[in-house]
Amino acid sequence: MTRFRQELLHDGPPCKISLLLLPEDAAPLRVGEIRLPPGGAILWYLFPGRSYEVAGVYDPRGRFLGWYTNLLRPPEIRDGRWELTDLFLDVWQPTGGPAKLLDRDELTAALDEGAISPEEARRVEAEAEHVLRASRAGRWPPKIVRRLPLDAVGSLRMRRDAPGTWFANLAIGRLIGFGMYMFGAASLTSLLFAALTDAFTGGATALAAWKATIGVEAVALLGLSLAGRLPATRWPRPEESLNERILFFGSLAAGLAVLAQPDDRLWESALVAIYSVLGLFLAIFALARWRWDRRTPRLALAGLAVCLFALGILLLT
Repeated sequence: MTRFRQELLHDGPPCKISLLLLPEDAAPLRVGEIRLPPGGAILWYLFPGRSYEVAGVYDPRGRFLGWYTNLLRPPEIRDGRWELTDLFLDVWQPTGGPAKLLDRDELTAALDEGAISPEEARRVEAEAEHVLRASRAGRWPPKIVRRLPLDAVGSLRMRRDAPGTWFANLAIGRLIGFGMYMFGAASLTSLLFAALTDAFTGGATALAAWKATIGVEAVALLGLSLAGRLPATRWPRPEESLNERILFFGSLAAGLAVLAQPDDRLWESALVAIYSVLGLFLAIFALARWRWDRRTPRLALAGLAVCLFALGILLLT
C-alpha cells in the first residue's frame, strides 16, 4: 500500500481541495495515461455527495498535463477522515486532446468477481458517459476546478491561514483592477471621441455621448471587477498582498506631507485623493479582519483614524 500526504487547501462544503506534491524520492505515479515523475503536483477536488473526484495534473515545472476524473462512491467524511471507494472507471482528459475512458477491463473483472453489483456498474458507466459528453461539449471539469488551477495554491493557503487579510486583499485588488481597466477604457474612448467627433471642441451632443459612454463603461467594468471576471481581479496573490502595517505607515508618511504643506495648498487635491484611498482600504481591512478573523483590527482602525483626521484638516481648514 502506498500512502501520500496531501495538504488541505480548502475545506468548503461543496468542494474540498487538497494538494499532492510527489516527493523527489518517490517512484513515478500513474495518472490517467501518463506516469507523473517525482516533483510533479496533483491538485485534487473532492465533491461531497458526488460520485467523482477531479485532479489537475502538473509536471515538475508546473506545466498543466490534463484533467483526471476518478469515479467512485459518494465519499463519506467522518471525524475529519475521508473514506473513498474507487469504482474502477476513470476519465483522462489530456491538454489539447479528447477525453478518454480508462480501465473498463477492471470494471468488467470486478463485476465478474462479484466485487461490484450490476446496478452499481450501470450507474458508474452512466456517470462516465456523462463526464465524456460534458467534456466533448466543453463543460468538464466543473467551473471551480477550472477557476482554481495550480497558480491559485498561494491564494488558497492565504485564505486558509489568514482569511481576513485574504478577503481584504480580494476587495482591494478588485477595486484597483477596476481603476486600471477604467483608466484604459476612458483613455481609449476619449481618444476616439477626440479623433472622430467635436466632443471636446464645443459639440454639446458629442460631449453628452462621451459622458454617457464613460458612465456605461464604468458601471460595466465595476460589475465585472467586483465579480472577479477580469484577469487582474480573480484572486489575491500573496506576493503582492497588502496588510494593515503597510497601509498604516503609508498613512503616517502621507501625514508628514499635510504638516509640511505650503500655505498655497498646492498639494491639497492630491493629498485628499491619497487619504481617501488609504482610508477606504483601511476600512476594508478593518471590516474583513473583524468579520473573518474575529479580531479587533487595532492597526487598521488606527490608520483609518489618521486618514480621517488628515482629511478633516485638509477639507475643513
